[in-house]
Amino acid sequence: MLGNDREWFPPFRLVSGFAGRLITRYLFNHPQRGSFTLGVGVRSEAKGEALRKALGFDETVLVIQVDAGQYEQVEAVVKGAKVVISAVGPYWTCGEAIAKACAEHGKKYVDLTGEPHFVRRVIDLYDEIAMKTGAVLVPACGLESLPSDILVHLSNETLKTALGPSAELGLSESFWSVKFNYAFGSMALLRGAYEEAPRVKVKEAAREYALSPVRGVPSPSVRGPRRVPFSQPPAYGTYFLMGIINRAIVQRTFGLNQIARIGAKSPPSETCADMDDKLRSLDYGPTFRYVEYLADEDRGFCAALYFGVSILTYVVLLTLSPFRWYYKKFSAKPGQGPSNAALENGSFTVTNYTVSASAPLTRAKSTVRGTGNPGYLLTSVMAGESALCLLLDEDSLPVMTRRGGVLTPATAFGRAIVRRLEQSGRMRFETEIVDQDEGGKQR
Repeated sequence: MLGNDREWFPPFRLVSGFAGRLITRYLFNHPQRGSFTLGVGVRSEAKGEALRKALGFDETVLVIQVDAGQYEQVEAVVKGAKVVISAVGPYWTCGEAIAKACAEHGKKYVDLTGEPHFVRRVIDLYDEIAMKTGAVLVPACGLESLPSDILVHLSNETLKTALGPSAELGLSESFWSVKFNYAFGSMALLRGAYEEAPRVKVKEAAREYALSPVRGVPSPSVRGPRRVPFSQPPAYGTYFLMGIINRAIVQRTFGLNQIARIGAKSPPSETCADMDDKLRSLDYGPTFRYVEYLADEDRGFCAALYFGVSILTYVVLLTLSPFRWYYKKFSAKPGQGPSNAALENGSFTVTNYTVSASAPLTRAKSTVRGTGNPGYLLTSVMAGESALCLLLDEDSLPVMTRRGGVLTPATAFGRAIVRRLEQSGRMRFETEIVDQDEGGKQR
């Protein structure tokens, strides 16, 4: 057992998987390594020893044998933890026990899920429990959906700085440019959504505001290529598969911020007015709408149209069991991933444009750029820094973390995660007010 003075992170079960190994390696080599104790969960003693040899761990890393599918085992381990990183996809079949134990025992939790139906399940079953115990559960802290959520948060900050704290948001659009081979594990999770989760649950969770406690204004439909604002020569965005989970998380942030102002209670150290000002600064307003596109700088209208049709065709094919069988038989298996050299290749850029809801119409532009393989390397950075945010940056986190519950990257971390990710040297954020000439940059 762990003493009460020890703090540790167990990335459960899929430490033997590629994503889990990368997260563990990142935390083991972190500059703040002396501030926390690191523990990793493995399925067997042999896998634990293999992990030590592969990653060069010393005896300061606690290797704990645990099956993430056995609640009693998970609960025993979670009781000794401060923060838990869950990397056990597919989360629908493997992830619930960890989320449940963290909620019931008041722990901090982050995961990498891209499954909105899993997040909906966690909200339904454990949100109220987590608020009672003070647990903070933050799903989707990797490439899905941290960049999208944080960029809208930054655009909101920038518009309110320019227009005043009562400014409300209108249409918010994010354009993704991703240069890497899509993660094998992520493709397997997409296939697993059709094989392992009830079809009705997948469909319900893909609807607008499925994760939000408040239903807002319908977002624009992606019916065809959309021109990227200010692009010269014109570049176009198209349907983005990750946009389903990203939109759901951003809309949950919108909903959580809406209801926070209604039921807010000020702590003894703050007046009601101070608390109201803080919550008003986070509120997106009732006319907020959000949509995402996949857009490369060199993709014209016809190329964007062709690419969008190709993605939608792939999604339709995944609904057919013969195609899923073929894909499973001949594709790379989860747990496999690129070489260390290949991990350094790749990059991504996400640009968010958000317009104010009322005159004078003002547009904020927020951008994040990441260097390295986004689906693996940068996801491990985002997951690790999210966990460290909850453990080491408690005093600088948004007010909503005080109440606990199932939160989002923006409502749980705010600016704290921006600072951490920039300090990692892997990601860079910018936010500004733009006009037709894109002038007036500010940090």
